[in-house]
Amino acid sequence: MKWPVLLSTVGFLLAGVALGYASLAAGPLAAATAVIFLILLLSRFRRRPEQPGGYMVGAGLAGAGILFKVVADCSPPSCHYDVLTPAVGAVFIIVALGGAGLLVRAVLRRRFS
Repeated sequence: MKWPVLLSTVGFLLAGVALGYASLAAGPLAAATAVIFLILLLSRFRRRPEQPGGYMVGAGLAGAGILFKVVADCSPPSCHYDVLTPAVGAVFIIVALGGAGLLVRAVLRRRFS
């Protein structure tokens, strides 16, 4: 087991969780920061697919979890959410699935062992 690779992947997963939450809680500037960080990570996914994979899984699961909790806890007369909220939740799920694919790619390339 390559512990530095595994620990960096966990670090990127936690960074993804933090920026996924921040992109929903802090508004458009945090969302732009999260997207720019993702683009920078994706620019080197051929050499290190575990880094953007971990980040995407963390951000996708955090964002989808938050949005679907908002939708589930909302009772119609007293709570209103934007029509795009479920669609954005689906985008977060797609991001998480793409990140999981990159993590599978890293495992198949034996990046962790």
